[in-house]
Amino acid sequence: MPRSKRPAVQRYHDRVAPRYDDSYDDSYWQWHDALTWDYLKPHLPADVSRPVLDLGCGTGKWAARLAKSGFAVTCVDISARMVDQARAKLAAHDPQGRCRFLQADLCDLSELEPDRFALAVAFGEPIGCSSSPKRAMRQIRRLLAPQGKLVATFDNRLAAIDFYLQQGGVQALARFLRDGKTHWLTRDREEQFDIHTHAPNDVKTLAESTGFEVVDLVGKTVLPMRHYRALLESSQSRRAWARVEKSLARDTHALGRAAHLQACLRAV
Repeated sequence: MPRSKRPAVQRYHDRVAPRYDDSYDDSYWQWHDALTWDYLKPHLPADVSRPVLDLGCGTGKWAARLAKSGFAVTCVDISARMVDQARAKLAAHDPQGRCRFLQADLCDLSELEPDRFALAVAFGEPIGCSSSPKRAMRQIRRLLAPQGKLVATFDNRLAAIDFYLQQGGVQALARFLRDGKTHWLTRDREEQFDIHTHAPNDVKTLAESTGFEVVDLVGKTVLPMRHYRALLESSQSRRAWARVEKSLARDTHALGRAAHLQACLRAV
């Protein structure tokens, strides 16, 4: 498909794919990713022979960790160039060629077998970046085996309020709080794709309307450590701040502070 006809979210990620990992390579992201994995581990299938999905796989960071843990991973991304990056990254962790790769929109996963996957992960907010989060969730539900789980992250609507205050636009803030839609702040207008944000209660509503129940919901991160990277330079400091973060992550009163929400949802 010509670049001009691709969705904006695809155009953006096709362009940045070769250097995407460079933007997430510092002490803050080491700390952030360790939290992500810690919150995911209790929900990994006990049987590593059961297939899993990485939706919005990007360069394959999480697929590589899952493959290294013994799982056969199907990697899906709307960006063909991201899928290429994931394929190259997983080569070292999948010598038997068990992993699969698919360029697809989350709103149309019809190429994948229904009722097959024990787990799907969707990190980096790919559901919120889809044209219809509800449609994407229904597509994911179709793919999961009975009692299968989806562990996904969502942009927290409440965390974006400060941005709109800084812009000084009361009408823009009122509209955002009403519909929850914003857009990716890239300079190229042709790459500015819509982002659907979700407050904590919205995640529960979205889950229940698409065939899921909420098993776990955490804020990630409650502590705004991306503004205090110097505090995370040593592994000892990262562990200490992680303990504080985890003490807050499931506090319903603290969820509104979190930049993102990580939910574990079970197919019902």
